[in-house]
Amino acid sequence: MLADAIAAERFRLLRDRGAIFWGFCFAPLVGFALSIGGDLFLRFVIKKPIPGLTVGLIDQVLKALSNGASTFGALFLMIGAAAILAGDYRWETWRLLTPRNTRQNLLLAKLIVVGEAVFWSLLLTAILSVFAGVIGAGINGKALTVSMAGRNLFDVIGVLAITWLEAMTLAALAACVGVLSRSTMGVVIACLGFRFVQTILASSLRMMEQNEAPSWKLLALPVFDADLLRAALLAPEQVGAAGGSAGVALAVLLVWVAGLTAGAVWLFRRQDLTKE
Repeated sequence: MLADAIAAERFRLLRDRGAIFWGFCFAPLVGFALSIGGDLFLRFVIKKPIPGLTVGLIDQVLKALSNGASTFGALFLMIGAAAILAGDYRWETWRLLTPRNTRQNLLLAKLIVVGEAVFWSLLLTAILSVFAGVIGAGINGKALTVSMAGRNLFDVIGVLAITWLEAMTLAALAACVGVLSRSTMGVVIACLGFRFVQTILASSLRMMEQNEAPSWKLLALPVFDADLLRAALLAPEQVGAAGGSAGVALAVLLVWVAGLTAGAVWLFRRQDLTKE
């Protein structure tokens, strides 16, 4: 029955072109446009392109994916997640859906479809970053290479997985907030605020704990955990004492996703839907 719920939710999302575009396509397209715009500005306005530079395509992809769940990216991902997770409250359609399947399956299906959409959004980001690198190299006469730092496809897959997991912590939070607030706007504001506060706290705590193994306070922040995992994957020699906490960081991210998902399901199963 879960498979039926997933198929139905996926079909509903594919018909919601606004949610697909603004939630999962807009941020990658903006990043692509800004990259091309910067190259055009350098070529035709400043008219002094930096000579001798080489563009590493995999390096471009890794940079784009690392920022895939940044505050800007998270804003639009949560717009899409809110449309999926809280849209039935807005349109008062939960009472039509709950007789057809269990509440647990219905909410889990929504989260799984959000996860699929986030994955495709990150994949679009990676593809557009390659196109931007090729076009930018042509505009400014730069040389192209696969990677200037010896990166490979496995690094891309690793960073994609880490960023996806980071985004899913926000998606699971969105499920909780959606059930509690019954509001798409509430989901976006709460998740964006959570992401922004994490960024501030992580920056402050990093300054206080320089050259030390990260404390539990830092490791409790999904933003820091994702950054640590990406650094441990791409530049383990520069991580220092924090490298030993990479396993803990991965476990914390998984606990965030699992805990928030379980909380959302628990709340939804006990929610009164006679008034939406």
